[in-house]
Amino acid sequence: MKSVRGNVLILLTVLLACFGGSARAQDSRRSRTASRAVPPAVSSLNGVYRIDIDGSDKLYSVVAGASSNLPFGEQQRFFIDLAVRLTPPDLLAIERTGRRVSIGSSRAPRITLMADGVVRTERADDGHLIRSRAALEGEKLVFSSSGRTDDNFSVLFASVEEGRRLRVTRRISAEQLNEPVVIQTVYNKISDVARWDIYEETQAAREAREAREGVDASVASGPRMQPAAETGGVAAAAALREALDEWVGATNARDIEKQMRFYATPVRAFYLARNVSRAFVRNEKIRIFASAQVIDIRAEEPEIIFRDGGRTAIMRFRKRYRIEKGSRTQRGAVIQELRWQRTGAGWKIFSERDIRVIR
Repeated sequence: MKSVRGNVLILLTVLLACFGGSARAQDSRRSRTASRAVPPAVSSLNGVYRIDIDGSDKLYSVVAGASSNLPFGEQQRFFIDLAVRLTPPDLLAIERTGRRVSIGSSRAPRITLMADGVVRTERADDGHLIRSRAALEGEKLVFSSSGRTDDNFSVLFASVEEGRRLRVTRRISAEQLNEPVVIQTVYNKISDVARWDIYEETQAAREAREAREGVDASVASGPRMQPAAETGGVAAAAALREALDEWVGATNARDIEKQMRFYATPVRAFYLARNVSRAFVRNEKIRIFASAQVIDIRAEEPEIIFRDGGRTAIMRFRKRYRIEKGSRTQRGAVIQELRWQRTGAGWKIFSERDIRVIR
């Protein structure tokens, strides 16, 4: 399953977390004839789309609801895994020629598949079979996959409002869940013609936008950044390490007042939530502190990368944690990322999230 997901399910790994193996296989088989394809037929699916965050389901709420019934020890790992699988890209591009459909995004390059309704079967590395099917239903593209529980998912791309918008409905299963998770993402059309440069172009645009606004960018985009030593930010790096130590100490002491001194207003990213108030962060911290008898957080030496002329900084570090709630103890390790902004009152956190579960 890992090979299939890693090699041939690439596009929907970033569109919804998994696109069928046959999509990449079809793309490979037809690459030699791509240059001879006729111009795309007029279809309301064709074009470039930008995500409408307000019109879409809130990822944080959907994932939190799906993981809330799991045993305490499994919640965080599953929460992060599902969030990664369901995080949508900012931009989508679609081009349809008959039953041949090409799709690309700001987080993955273009692939092409044949939406002919034929069920295709492929074998995963461990030998089990995965069946996938792509079909067109009017101005809707439906992709589904089945096999083991974690192979079961579907995506529906539907042109709505006379082609001005695109609704993407993703349904994904997991062994830990009694029923599939369903999330809808809405996109606004910004061009009638698909463009396949949005993948690389968006990486550069994201870097420029981040420098201007300090907004959160996907770790997967791989922006080119210089370490603190290369930007002359030695004193600033020392100040940030000290701030990290104090932030960790306040967490372990469950000192909510001291910890909240480190947060900006607003907090642009707090795990899966976006553009939240300090009051929102405070309430989440209070909830965690109130339910735990012991919180033990350990942070290893951080990597610090300065941006925007030294006014913002990205800090990533390995975090080990132990949380005791009554008779239950949760232990684990993650790569955590804090993004800081220099202010008149010192360095403030404007983004907090875990970017990878280690164990």
